[in-house]
Amino acid sequence: MKKLSFLDSLAKFAISRVGANTWIFKIFGDPSEDIKKAWLGLTPDEYSSAMFFISIILSAASAEVSAILSIFMKVPWFSVPLSFIVVFFLSNAFFRAYPSLLITEISSSLSLRLPYLVIEMAALSDTGMTIEKIFESILELEPDKYTKKVLNFIVRNIKIFGMDITQSLEETIKRSPSRDFAEFLLSLKGALLSGSEVRHFLSEYSQKVMIDKKINLRYLIERLNIIAEAFTTLFVVLPSVLLIMILLFTMISFKSYYYVFFLVIIYILIPLMGIIFIMLLEAVRPR
Repeated sequence: MKKLSFLDSLAKFAISRVGANTWIFKIFGDPSEDIKKAWLGLTPDEYSSAMFFISIILSAASAEVSAILSIFMKVPWFSVPLSFIVVFFLSNAFFRAYPSLLITEISSSLSLRLPYLVIEMAALSDTGMTIEKIFESILELEPDKYTKKVLNFIVRNIKIFGMDITQSLEETIKRSPSRDFAEFLLSLKGALLSGSEVRHFLSEYSQKVMIDKKINLRYLIERLNIIAEAFTTLFVVLPSVLLIMILLFTMISFKSYYYVFFLVIIYILIPLMGIIFIMLLEAVRPR
């Protein structure tokens, strides 16, 4: 018998205590598809109930702290219900957004792993393995945890639920957050249904994905060169020039607002530019 993980145990306990509470997450949009594509290993009802239960605990703890502060530090009494409400909705908003954030990470991981996965499959197909055995063999040595989950889902559908390979691929396509990975599985399914030779298909597809990877890397390098130049100009030279100008003005004629400008540049402008630069890097990251 498979041992339940902590998350599974928490979900089962929560759903037995507070019931299915998917409705609270639907305030921020229906989470069902996101939960499936995030490969959390929980149904939407289990996930929403577990997160609802955790939100209640966090909110109650926050209210208790506020109550203690109101007694010993004269904090206004309305901070107790206010802290409960604020923590409850903030935590639920975070738990609703978490699957979407995880989907982005999984999609990036699957897309980056895809070229090497196809090459490995093509190499194994040259030995005469069936496509089912190829998936099983790659699953045993797969280093990426997200790709391993997807491969395990394919193999599980075949060995436990009795699906054939095309049915298992179809179910995986529905849950794949990566467009590139879903496209590969769809092409593989089409090759199997049409009776094409799998070895020939994988060989050609491996060449295609490697060419695409080279093109994407070339574009990535060009974008990074532009960002590096912009970083040097906007995030290094500009703040330095502004600071030097303010120091010179201060030496010539000291004004109190010069000091304010200096603090704004040091503690607001430069950190804000750093955040913008990180967002730019995240935007061009391969997905």
